[in-house]
Amino acid sequence: MRGLGWLVTMPLVVVGGDQAAAQPGTAAEPTFQVTSKNDPSKPVPGGVRWFGREHQKCLARTRAADFDLCLLGDSITAMWPGNLFNKYFGGYRPANFGIGGDRCENVLWRLQQGELAGTKPKVIMLLIGTNNQGMNTAEEVAWGVGLVVKRLREVCPEAKLLLVGVFPSRGTPYPKTRSINEGIASLADGTTMRFVDPGLTMLDEDGAILPEILSDGVHLTPRGYAIWGDGVADTLAAMMAE
Repeated sequence: MRGLGWLVTMPLVVVGGDQAAAQPGTAAEPTFQVTSKNDPSKPVPGGVRWFGREHQKCLARTRAADFDLCLLGDSITAMWPGNLFNKYFGGYRPANFGIGGDRCENVLWRLQQGELAGTKPKVIMLLIGTNNQGMNTAEEVAWGVGLVVKRLREVCPEAKLLLVGVFPSRGTPYPKTRSINEGIASLADGTTMRFVDPGLTMLDEDGAILPEILSDGVHLTPRGYAIWGDGVADTLAAMMAE
């Protein structure tokens, strides 16, 4: 998979389905062809029944703007157990912006509709793409994550970004997840944007998911959340202190 680091600094050209988004003067810019029916580059609201309610809660958190750490993502982020959330993040004035069912295009819509606007978190920890895996190719998922990163750079230009690799799940062959994470990792510059992959320690020597990590094939158990927390602790502490 080609690196995506250029994505956050260059004007974007997306070619999805029959729609070409190229603008005059951009012919020399990199393009990307979306071949799946689902286009992660097109912002749309989430389709789950609770999406509107949770989006309003996130807008309320945005208006309050009383956080230094933002966790942004889908249900895996939204479902952090309270005690573990406080253990790993409580000292950073955290806010949870996870919404169950979200894909890359839903997070793009949320940001387009005002989430995080006017806020100044020190760090945004992003985990998104799990729900795109069954609908998009690995390259498309990584591309979608890159678009979210690009948008976050526009909405919160002073924030550092901690990109978390998509976790292994029983519904997706791990080679695909690994390929997605390679693409996400290529976005990181090692300073203002860093990548961590706690999911690697959720696998045994043969690449199988360890027992007691997943509650239902996708979502994490408390043990899984502890692995996530331990896996990002040092990097997050360093980024928050900088």
